[in-house]
Amino acid sequence: MNRRTSVHMLAAVMAAVLGLGGCMAVDGKKEDNGKPVVVVLWHSYNAVAKGAFDDLVMEFNETVGMEQGIIVEPVGYGSSNELDDVLYASASRVIGSDPLPDIFSSYPDSAYRLDGIVPLVHLDDYFSEEELAAYRPEFLKEGVWEGDGIHRMIPVAKSTEILYLNETDWETFAGDTGADKEMLKTWEGLAQAAGMYFEWSGGSPFLGMNAFNDFAALSAAQLGEGIRWTQDGPEFNYSKDTARRVWDAYYVPHIKGWYESRTYNQDGIKSGRLMAYIGSSAGAGFFPQVVIEDEKQSHPISCKSYAYPVFQDGTPYMGQRGANMAVFASDESHQQAAVRFLKWFTEPEQNIRFAVATGYLPVQEKALESVSDLVSHVESRDNVQAVEQSIGTSLTALKNHNVYVRETFGGSYDMDQIFSTSLENCVNVDLETLKQRMEKGESRESVERELLDEEHFNHWYETLLKEMAGKTDGQKIQK
Repeated sequence: MNRRTSVHMLAAVMAAVLGLGGCMAVDGKKEDNGKPVVVVLWHSYNAVAKGAFDDLVMEFNETVGMEQGIIVEPVGYGSSNELDDVLYASASRVIGSDPLPDIFSSYPDSAYRLDGIVPLVHLDDYFSEEELAAYRPEFLKEGVWEGDGIHRMIPVAKSTEILYLNETDWETFAGDTGADKEMLKTWEGLAQAAGMYFEWSGGSPFLGMNAFNDFAALSAAQLGEGIRWTQDGPEFNYSKDTARRVWDAYYVPHIKGWYESRTYNQDGIKSGRLMAYIGSSAGAGFFPQVVIEDEKQSHPISCKSYAYPVFQDGTPYMGQRGANMAVFASDESHQQAAVRFLKWFTEPEQNIRFAVATGYLPVQEKALESVSDLVSHVESRDNVQAVEQSIGTSLTALKNHNVYVRETFGGSYDMDQIFSTSLENCVNVDLETLKQRMEKGESRESVERELLDEEHFNHWYETLLKEMAGKTDGQKIQK
């Protein structure tokens, strides 16, 4: 029996029950037609996450939903991009598109665009101040547009970026070179350790990075700059000194071969090519337990994780990832029913089960209090030691770091895209240039010297400022 068939059967059973005994709707009034309120929910969870989500939805339908006359019908899409496309088509009433759902999962920029077409429910009308205060404030703030104080989204599960280390092989490297784990806490120390490893290993990269998008925003925030929303509109502050430190922390190590970033940096750990990578806390279970040198040689490894690196003398910032949920404005019974489900789903008892099962963190302060409580829900199918490390590192970081909040406003998506891809694209193009010129016989040292000179840095920096100026009024770019 598929999920949708079971939902329709439950609706029939519930309608029969309500027809016999009457139903108290979520607003305290009897339903006139004796039918349950069906809440359609679109999401982009897949694999383990989809299974965990569907199980909790069924639990809600068979308990709270049954009592209050609510049925939640989940509809999954293959990716967040696919979901964004179908949501936009439905909101724009494209011919052949499906009716909009009641609840949908989304990132703030996408939800902001939809809110301009079909209004989203102001959740402050349904959540008390006490209920909103239960959530981690930075998680909640993502659902506030242009600083207007109105909550349009509720966080449901979050992750952050952390540094994963092959601790077993690090000990050998550190023993030979004197490298210290304290080096892994700052961008400057990390680059220094990577340079030492490159020399020690005979030319192997030390670190891979999964998400430059986070690095661009977080590195700027750590140095007190970046994209901001003001009463006069968006503003971009990015001094040359800050840009230079960011360049030295990202561009230089990649060009020198000290860093090598790919989509799946875990593979670099498994092959022994990488010693560490920066990736999502939600992916801790995929950290390899064995390094396989070749068909005949392998050895077990243990994982150690660290909070997101910070610039020396910078403000410690960590990122937050994970879609939130919002409710389209419709009628009172559907809005009330949708909110009732969101409240239930984000309560610690349910939210911890979903979050830990999918590698994420729960969103309410109470659920984030204890590492041991979260670890007790970890399943043994993945690298449990790495998952436990990830949870402990993430919770400690939440206590000691500021959580970065991307501000959402008209044009924020385009500004974020330009900012987050500028240096990454520069690295990718220049690595290809380096490769081609070396294939033609030029020495690595001579090509590196040209790519790393001041003129090349200045060209990238000035190009970025011009591109960002096109997304503001041109007067709000501060060097």
